[in-house]
Amino acid sequence: MRARSIERVVVVFPGALGDFLLALPALRWLRAQHLNARVALAVSEPLRSLARLTGIADDVVSLDAADAAGLFGGDALPKWFAGRPVVYSWLGATDDEVRSRVAAAATRARFFRVERGPGDCHAAVAYARAVGRAASPSSLASAARIVLPPGSEGTTSGAELVIHPGAGAPGKRWDPAGFVQVAHWWRQTGGTVVEIAGPAEANAAPLFGGATARDLDLCELSQVLARASLYLGNDSGVSHLAGAVGAVGVVVFGPTDAQRWRPISGNLVALQARATEPRGFGLTALPAARVIAALQRRLTLTRGGPEISVRA
Repeated sequence: MRARSIERVVVVFPGALGDFLLALPALRWLRAQHLNARVALAVSEPLRSLARLTGIADDVVSLDAADAAGLFGGDALPKWFAGRPVVYSWLGATDDEVRSRVAAAATRARFFRVERGPGDCHAAVAYARAVGRAASPSSLASAARIVLPPGSEGTTSGAELVIHPGAGAPGKRWDPAGFVQVAHWWRQTGGTVVEIAGPAEANAAPLFGGATARDLDLCELSQVLARASLYLGNDSGVSHLAGAVGAVGVVVFGPTDAQRWRPISGNLVALQARATEPRGFGLTALPAARVIAALQRRLTLTRGGPEISVRA
């Protein structure tokens, strides 16, 4: 009797960290539709280690590898396209040449757009609905989580506030003075502050004069975020990662709509600034006292922390 061949599935997702985490419930849904298949997930090289932690693919391959250029031209597609797989791709939706090359090599192919700009629903919901899952933000929260391996979170010696004051776009950044005020409040309670600095902050001097977690890979960064007592950041991929690993805290939003782009974790609350400028948003648009009060509430509700007075 001839052995039955195993179905092969290729998922191509070219988005950055925040895009990937918003799409994670949709990607998990696709995995569930092909439980007996061998699934290859193609993402950018920096995302590979994190993507492996999600368990949504048997093989995680790099869109930055040399053979991935075959998606755009040349004699051959990448080797992970062998065997005429079923393809779900967020690459090629608006590129006729890529779409044609991928579709010709697949048993069947579906193409989707990476979410951008305004919309009538949360971006994670839009991703889920695109692949056929009826969803609301609350129904997707558990599928957006990433569970770290046992023991990988490490321990801290005390209450730790992790702050990411950067963002990919300058307009998304809250006034650094606000982060400094929050750090001062936390230190007055006896806690320590860790500042996260990524590629976008490569040339920036530390804001707080304390511990800095700089240029960590995403698995290492996940561990820092998961062990924090509180987290504070702008609308960024790092904030979405904080939500995915269960961090408690606040994400501040300026020009982007928090109702569409906030992390869907229930442990992070989004605060929307009243006004923004091309270079960011200041303390008039979002006072530090409002952020501190929100952090205090999150800590009290989720960890049973002490009540701390906040001056307006």
